Amino acid sequence: MNTFQSVVRRFGRDTRGQAMVEFAIVSLLLLTIMISVFEFGRAWNIYHAETDAARLGARSAAVADPTTTQDSVYSIVRRALARDAIDTNAVTISLSGWRTGTGTPVTVALQVPYTFVFLRPFMHWTNAQAAITLRSTFVMRNE
Repeated sequence: MNTFQSVVRRFGRDTRGQAMVEFAIVSLLLLTIMISVFEFGRAWNIYHAETDAARLGARSAAVADPTTTQDSVYSIVRRALARDAIDTNAVTISLSGWRTGTGTPVTVALQVPYTFVFLRPFMHWTNAQAAITLRSTFVMRNE
């Protein structure tokens, strides 16, 4: 047997780097899952803050208070969003059913753009967009 064949056989049975290669493959998968869970959690948090702001706005619009104006409803929604560190300049607020009569619905609808933070650099590899729009609507009856 020549030395070349013995070297090839020895490397064929050598498993010293196997764990490092497996760790490199699995760590990429785990890191991707962890970042995705973090991004989903951030979007879910913003969605809940948006829903709470819509509820506050609908409640203030539904209460029969003569001092409440449409501008004050918008202001209440913007303050609630600002408390949760959401940029209020990019938010779309719509109010319908304002003072249409007792028992009729008043609706506050919000649209908040959400941009992925950690996944954004990888989004250009796919056809997916780096931003989505989170929508929330809250309906209450006018008092």
